[in-house]
Amino acid sequence: MPWRSLKISKMKDALNAALTYLSRRILTRRELIQKLEKKGFPSQDIEAAIERLLEWGYLSDQEYARTYCLSKQMNYSRKRITYELKGRGIEEGVIEQALQETYLLGQEAELCRRHAQKLWTEESRRWETSYQHKKSYEKIPRGFMLRQRVGQKLIQKGYPQEMVFQIIEEIREE
Repeated sequence: MPWRSLKISKMKDALNAALTYLSRRILTRRELIQKLEKKGFPSQDIEAAIERLLEWGYLSDQEYARTYCLSKQMNYSRKRITYELKGRGIEEGVIEQALQETYLLGQEAELCRRHAQKLWTEESRRWETSYQHKKSYEKIPRGFMLRQRVGQKLIQKGYPQEMVFQIIEEIREE
């Protein structure tokens, strides 16, 4: 009998630690497991706590993915969001479903265009104030440097290379 109460007590400790983590911010299943393992809980206690949290609805990778997509869709592309969610341990099917719910058709190209225009303006201003007067940049044409810098930043945000090149050319011609 004492062993049984000790096991239940350890599982409750793992559950309490999990609830504490979840009270601070929403976590994926994998992130929560990693935090509990780092804290030193045995795997069977972690699994029991995870199952209890799933039953109660406190842990949901679907909800995490949907919330993450909503919060990041104005700054990052579908590709970048997918990459980051995979890195957090969310399955590809769940990610795709969340993206379909949150991203509208053609929204990515419009967001890329908006980011490109903003970056083009910022880099143009930067060129006028600092690059233009530096010896090391005097042989680099302004247009080439702007295309390179804006393109790099958009690709880092995860936009497809073809889309980036097309949008930069449209902005350059304006």
